[in-house]
Amino acid sequence: MLSTQQIASYRADGYLLVRGLVPEEMRLDVLVAIDRLLCAKQPHLRPSTRACVTGDVHAKILELAHTDRRALAKVYDAIRKVAPFWSMTGTPALVEASGQLLGSESVGVIFRGNGIRLDLPAEDKWRSAWHQEYHSQLSSVRAVTAWFSLVPVTADMGPVELLRGSHAEGLRSVRCLDPMNVHKNYAGTFELRDVGELTSKYALARHETEAGDVLFLDFLTVHQSGYNRDAARSRISSQVRYFDMMEPGAVANDWVGGWQEGGDFRLVHPDKVAL
Repeated sequence: MLSTQQIASYRADGYLLVRGLVPEEMRLDVLVAIDRLLCAKQPHLRPSTRACVTGDVHAKILELAHTDRRALAKVYDAIRKVAPFWSMTGTPALVEASGQLLGSESVGVIFRGNGIRLDLPAEDKWRSAWHQEYHSQLSSVRAVTAWFSLVPVTADMGPVELLRGSHAEGLRSVRCLDPMNVHKNYAGTFELRDVGELTSKYALARHETEAGDVLFLDFLTVHQSGYNRDAARSRISSQVRYFDMMEPGAVANDWVGGWQEGGDFRLVHPDKVAL
């Protein structure tokens, strides 16, 4: 249960960091599942124990990236299918906290927008530049992303960077570069206008996180991926997106999500399409 102060902080800043919200055993279940997929593509490796998997998984990711980058891409796509991940998305702590932040008793899950990221050292191609979640995810402007670490994320691993309070201006106009993600690069779907003005107007926030910490992020808060400059560790994180199913816009648009579900931002918000 979140406190009144925490909810007020979220409303003011557009985000809230809650320490240790994801249970350790649940987090380890997910890492063990990822570890087994990595070993399945590298038969010479043995699965790690629960006690060691948080540290061991990094070397296995980097080895597969070096020997068979295509195989790692297949693992990346498969890890969102492991059952422990979906058990984690429905844990009461996450759902209840999201409902409090949304002020809703009708919390939905943008299931096609949920996943696990493996951000490798110095691999910037897939990182997301400044953006708002809503453009790609749709569903409702009253929504929240629960971003949480599956491993500790230190400053050199590139924590999420946020512009504190930027949600207050509402939905921003975007250039629709590839709104239906035809080119299979989520990071290149939309482009915010006037980024320089935004970054000078709002204070930058970023937080190192321990495994199990959860960063709740308003769908309208402007943020971007950090830069992983740790030579040996990947930034392994989960993103679960919840929304208010009773929000009028969500009802009017039949609760349809973003490009993953065939939802086209250009048709829903033609007034927010910049040339």
